[in-house]
Amino acid sequence: MKYHNKYWYGSSYSPLVFPEKDWSHDLSLMAKAGMNIIRLGDVHGSWDRIEPQEGKFEFDLLEKFYEEAADFGLSIMISTGSASPPLWLAAKYPDLPILSNKNTHYPLGSSYGWACIHHPDYLKALQSYIAALLCFTQKQPNHFGWQISNEIGFPFLPSRGSTELDIFCYCDHCQNAFRNWVQEKYGLLDALNHAWAWGTTYFIHTDWNEVFPPEGLPSGWSSVTKWIDWRLFWQDEFMKFAEWQHAIIKGIDPDHPTSVNTFNFKGFDRFGTLTGLDQWKISKKVDHIGYDLYPGSGNKLASRPEHTSIFLDHGRSVAQYANTDFWLHEIESGPIGGWVMGPDRNTNEVDILRNGFETIGHDVKLMIYMPWKEWDYQPLHWGALVDLDGRETPRLTAATTLGSFIHEYEDILLSSHPAQSEVAILESKANAIFFQGIGQEEDVFNAQRGVYSAFWDLGYSVDFIIPDFLEIAIEKYRIIVLPLLGLIDAESANLLNRFVRKGGILVGFARCASLSEKGWYNHEIPPAPLKEVFGIEYIEPDLLDQKEILFNGQTFHGLWNRDKVSIAQGTQILASFEDQYPAATIHAHHAGKGIYIATHSDAAYVLLQDQLLSKIIGKLNLPSPHISLDYAQKSRRDIDVHLLMNQGGGLVIFTNYRKSPERVTASIHLPDACIKEISQIFPQKEKILLTSKKKDFEICLDFEREEVKVIQFHF
Repeated sequence: MKYHNKYWYGSSYSPLVFPEKDWSHDLSLMAKAGMNIIRLGDVHGSWDRIEPQEGKFEFDLLEKFYEEAADFGLSIMISTGSASPPLWLAAKYPDLPILSNKNTHYPLGSSYGWACIHHPDYLKALQSYIAALLCFTQKQPNHFGWQISNEIGFPFLPSRGSTELDIFCYCDHCQNAFRNWVQEKYGLLDALNHAWAWGTTYFIHTDWNEVFPPEGLPSGWSSVTKWIDWRLFWQDEFMKFAEWQHAIIKGIDPDHPTSVNTFNFKGFDRFGTLTGLDQWKISKKVDHIGYDLYPGSGNKLASRPEHTSIFLDHGRSVAQYANTDFWLHEIESGPIGGWVMGPDRNTNEVDILRNGFETIGHDVKLMIYMPWKEWDYQPLHWGALVDLDGRETPRLTAATTLGSFIHEYEDILLSSHPAQSEVAILESKANAIFFQGIGQEEDVFNAQRGVYSAFWDLGYSVDFIIPDFLEIAIEKYRIIVLPLLGLIDAESANLLNRFVRKGGILVGFARCASLSEKGWYNHEIPPAPLKEVFGIEYIEPDLLDQKEILFNGQTFHGLWNRDKVSIAQGTQILASFEDQYPAATIHAHHAGKGIYIATHSDAAYVLLQDQLLSKIIGKLNLPSPHISLDYAQKSRRDIDVHLLMNQGGGLVIFTNYRKSPERVTASIHLPDACIKEISQIFPQKEKILLTSKKKDFEICLDFEREEVKVIQFHF
């Protein structure tokens, strides 16, 4: 199947759970809404219903559904089922559930992802099940492709009544796999003993069989390096688990795409440290990486206006890293969360339309609502496009409107992509693991949020990158920013130095590069390559003690702590603390510049609404954003704007969060192109008078409250 020639738009459905008599009604509404794909088998109604007894497969009902879906022009993405094995498998192998460091098994029926991925009998059963699925799907003309597992990793819900995730999995299979991983990494016991030395125990290993995983956190004074290795090991193992399923599928079905759905920035595990998630690694082992978007869960937008955009930009960046299209396997389809006292957010038709256009603006090429129909199975308020009885809702009307737009402009959407970002945020899984282990993961999250928001509010698009991408990033970006990046390995430090030598701008903050890749304090802070970049002789960690900062005649506030900075000759002081220590410096290094901010102005931007970072960005003489907006009482970016371009022109998508009508002036800056024609194509089609042939021009748009608009232009 040539799946790149369509924009895939659909919903998740559970045909083995919902009555067969409802299928025709639901499928007809999906087709009417412009949908062309269904996702099924992610968790409920999957492996256990298809293989209710070991080796006995029942595909008759599923085949009926495939045939009926085909009658409505709907293709099907099916899950491998690995997230939720059947009960008979757990009964046969009581040691199958993941095992905590307290020797307790994860409770059955609590959440998916409960089975140990190293258990040989689980892997054998899963391989048999996937082989049976492959035999079935190869006969189905409307088979689209595969979802591997579901939100791969350890269970995302707290277990055993704890308030946070336990540290999984400590069974013998996993401990043996960890020993092998450690031996491959270090090679010699002396190297391992040196790396793991600094803890209160200081064990010396004389045999590889003595190696065991940490049972506590670095905050309890155990080995930091051992903790980092343990969590990196799990990220590698879940990557290999996805790769293994991908290889099984491709060995028989090379023509249909595999994918993994995942997430980032979850409340209890911001960076996948506890769940064992590294989206970047997984993205290289399957055909497509996908994310699950739920801005209403926890009502994130109320406290984080940038949430949808930063979430989607992270997913887009991971897909870009893997050189694949960006997919959304799940997008919120109704009021969500809160159990009986919910919902967390009353997701309505405005949200459906706005979230949909946000995803299009962030270069998504497959979008699937979760779910199509509300569920009976829990007293959890989880709305959908249709209600419990399949009745249409205003949300379905909005989804149908979006489906019509996608159908009409499909060719443009498939051929258009965002312009290259000039700004990149460098993140590191090892850094996140370290800070999670000492109870400061939320600080890293807020630092990333602050940097992203400061550039985003000014109209710039932002990518995320990782150390493995730095070699390429040197040529791609104007600015690389290091929000609370305390742990930087030597190779990355050298590459960042080269980035600045070639003309880039590097921005660091307090505690930057204070740790080596082992999580140990560097003897020299910052290490030599970054000392050259920032023009800093020496840094001493210090308390902030509420000292204020003076910059260009204005007063700003630091956050958390500060660095006492001794600068090298030629380094300029941009801002000073009230006791005259440098608060922000700039240093020319060959063709580029290093900027060091000696407090956490990254996180302060969102936690204190402190504008120091934004003001410093304004001093960098950056090119104008491609599109900038001007309207009354503008503060945070509450009218988001997205630019998609192809060879013949492109789209400007406005997603509006303002609660009142607004007149907006949009300035379009495309120095390498000349726009010859422009018109509004959504919500109504209207010609826009082009009064200037210049490459930069302005248009005025009148928005109703929370109204989405789309502008099309031609070169």
